[in-house]
Amino acid sequence: MLAGVAPLDYHSIMSDILLERRDGPVLVLTLNDPERANPLSAALADRLYRALAAAAEDREVRAVVLTGAGRHFSAGADLAALERLAEGGTEADNREDSERLERLYAELLDHPKLTVAAVHGAAIGGGCGLATACDLVIAERSARFGYTEITIGFIPALVSTFLTRRVSGSVARRLLLDPGLVDGARAVELGLADELVDDGAAIEDAIARARSIARKSSAAALTATKKLLNLSVGMGWRDALMAASRANVQQRRHPDCRHGVRTFLATKSTPDWLAQGDDRPKSMVDEEDPGSGG
Repeated sequence: MLAGVAPLDYHSIMSDILLERRDGPVLVLTLNDPERANPLSAALADRLYRALAAAAEDREVRAVVLTGAGRHFSAGADLAALERLAEGGTEADNREDSERLERLYAELLDHPKLTVAAVHGAAIGGGCGLATACDLVIAERSARFGYTEITIGFIPALVSTFLTRRVSGSVARRLLLDPGLVDGARAVELGLADELVDDGAAIEDAIARARSIARKSSAAALTATKKLLNLSVGMGWRDALMAASRANVQQRRHPDCRHGVRTFLATKSTPDWLAQGDDRPKSMVDEEDPGSGG
């Protein structure tokens, strides 16, 4: 168990290579191959993909926190498996492995719930990509971030497509072409991480931040906002503005918007979206699309 985390029972659906636990509305997913620094093996990638997909459909889950067991977040690619595929694997074998990671990153980037990476130790290569794909990144001071693929003759292919969603193009180019490791403070300066915390505090801070955001944010509105951000990437300003206008119209008619506006007008405060016993009229809750919150 990570330092500072209250002793709670972990449970696993298929194996213990990924640990899952619930902290109220927050699902904590822990990469659990600490002896190898939590590499993105085929088994772990498949397991993490399935856990994220299940969380997307679970209305009780409002946020997902991703972390690693042991001393590191994730060292990235499973180099032993990569060597086997490079030496003896067919093109189809290598394509299957690459598409497995593509599917995982796509699930994380397009996830309807808030996603938060709690990074300690090393987050290297594909492991750094996992953090980059999350909505928020909490970094410990001694954490190390880096895209070092080209130092072993590999390329940061998948992560290069979404790194510029978090940092500027010039910073992304420097990170990928002049590889090195940056600590937590520098990661925050560059935009790779959002918040710097003391060593040992990332997981607690990530859970608290996720819970705070879930409390003050409508699940449906957060999902719709994430969807719009993804949709508008790469659009010209006019097309993006038109897409935003359509999203604006759609959300105005959502029960959460009506509830939020009505609550503010009546009380001059916003709803507590985690309050026990939803105080919206049952008719409004029943109107919701079952997938609107996830």
